[in-house]
Amino acid sequence: MIFLGQVVHILLLGHTVLSDTTVTIYNEWLSQGGRVHYEVDRWNKHNGLDRLSLIPHCKSLGTPPGRWLNRDINDHFFENWPENPSHRGYPKPSYAEDHALQSKIWKTYMAQRNGYGSGVDNLVWEIGGTRWPKWMNRSQHQGQFPNNLDAASEFVSLMVQSAKDYTNGHIPHIFEVINEPNTHWQFLSDQTVVDFHRIVAQKLKSRFGMKVGGPTYSGYRLQMGDMDNFRLWKKTAEFLDMSLDHLDFFSFHAYNELRVSGGNHLFTGFNEARFVAAVDMIENYSHIKKGKNVPIIISEYGRDRVMGLDKWSPSGLIDFATIYQPNGYMFTFLNLREFIDRAIVFILSNEQRPGHTSLNWSLFTQNGQETEMTKFFKFWKYMYNNQKFLRVTSQYSGWQRQVASLALADPNNNEMTILLHNYGTSSQKVRLNFKNGWINPTSGESTCIQYEKAKPAMHSNVHFSTSGTVSLPGESTCLYKFKTSYNFGSVRTNNENTYYGKNMIIPISNGQAQTTISVPSSGYHSALLRVGVTRNKNTNGKPLSVTFNGFKLPSTFMLFDTDNPDVKTQWQVWEFWVPEGRVQSTNTVSMTFAGNGGHVSSVALVAGKLQ
Repeated sequence: MIFLGQVVHILLLGHTVLSDTTVTIYNEWLSQGGRVHYEVDRWNKHNGLDRLSLIPHCKSLGTPPGRWLNRDINDHFFENWPENPSHRGYPKPSYAEDHALQSKIWKTYMAQRNGYGSGVDNLVWEIGGTRWPKWMNRSQHQGQFPNNLDAASEFVSLMVQSAKDYTNGHIPHIFEVINEPNTHWQFLSDQTVVDFHRIVAQKLKSRFGMKVGGPTYSGYRLQMGDMDNFRLWKKTAEFLDMSLDHLDFFSFHAYNELRVSGGNHLFTGFNEARFVAAVDMIENYSHIKKGKNVPIIISEYGRDRVMGLDKWSPSGLIDFATIYQPNGYMFTFLNLREFIDRAIVFILSNEQRPGHTSLNWSLFTQNGQETEMTKFFKFWKYMYNNQKFLRVTSQYSGWQRQVASLALADPNNNEMTILLHNYGTSSQKVRLNFKNGWINPTSGESTCIQYEKAKPAMHSNVHFSTSGTVSLPGESTCLYKFKTSYNFGSVRTNNENTYYGKNMIIPISNGQAQTTISVPSSGYHSALLRVGVTRNKNTNGKPLSVTFNGFKLPSTFMLFDTDNPDVKTQWQVWEFWVPEGRVQSTNTVSMTFAGNGGHVSSVALVAGKLQ
């Protein structure tokens, strides 16, 4: 018997083991939107710039900084900026040209450049946007934000120009206009946010060639489904109406929570189902409006609120949540890498400052001693650029999926890596089905992160033998490496692209909903259908049937949904296997539900062609 606290996990060589679920791995590379490799630069970074003394420690983990926080607020940069006497209401340009000031303002960034080199070229730069000089008129925004948005945007442009001058042009390529503006709803209207983004983007793109995006929403704005008749989504759509023409990417934050009560804990939040449903809505809207994908940057993700414990006090459970929850997000991001351009975990090299001694979001103490959170990057450091994704499918069980999976191989050394994440609390016996027996590994090495003895534990490079079934502890993330003699040089690539319905937020009327999806051609090698369903929490969200061009789809599973007790509506995502021969240039999807009410938020067809 396998216990949750037991180290890894492999079972019964020479015996038949019944599995709880099956993951099928194909001898096909899996490209999503033309991207097939594990691209380290997109996934391995942390939030915030690093102290000079901590740069070597972060480099040893393989994690440079991915996001530059609050440059406008730190050192009171914007607040101290004088008014231009020749252009009242605007900042004085020469202020940021002073070399002594530049040395102070840009020295930490230059330390990153000197320490990491080109590793910080794709740093995401943002402003907090909440501290402005007293001479600016802020009467329309409760004294918190300038009335003159063009003048406010000049601060941003002059700031970037100052950095460009001081660094000889070595500035970050990516800019988020303002951090989490929806949390400042008391004084920042949605229209102000839209207008400020558009003005800043016009200046930074034309003057510096930067990629500019936003709105950097907190995840709450996107994860509520049809609560209040999609009120929050409608505000997002208004932003997209501007950004699809004027910005380069859409960004937001994705967090889960830890709830503790009576010695038990529960993880709730955005991942997995609600996140995928929200991404599908964003992309569906972009396809309807512009006929193309919109790149998405997740500039913060991971563990946020803690209920039942002080989130700032030392806690092995909080440390585990800070590792385990972003691990789950990584599986979701990597399975949506057609859309997710990059993601930056909210873990800092060190968060301590005067009056704040907590290390619960930190990799190191100030003197470089490791915290438990380094295990997150130690785990993902096993992934590298030469690895290519393989096609995998989950078991179409008819109910909620508990185990997410990924598979990669390095064609240069024939080593395969399978990754599994267990969203549930119970251990899972997982059958690794190599389709048609294309390989049959009997041993390998495993690395696993799990909650053990009241803290996160990482068991690395554990040798195992297997008859094809592995045991995955509850609430764990594991990888399994296999050396093979397989000739990956002959493997073909299945190039997947996602196509969306011609309409979205489809009312369920008389138990029925329908849409059509157009694709550019036929002759597909693989196909699956994703259906987002949002209904009252006490209503059955599972479709009674889904037909695709008149053919009733026989097999489905539901993405894992963290049951948040505070949410009044459910938002489920059901994935259906589609026979590839049924895919035509125009495809009709008809869905039947029990009862009335609710909506199909979006319908996505993921279709692949062999190359």
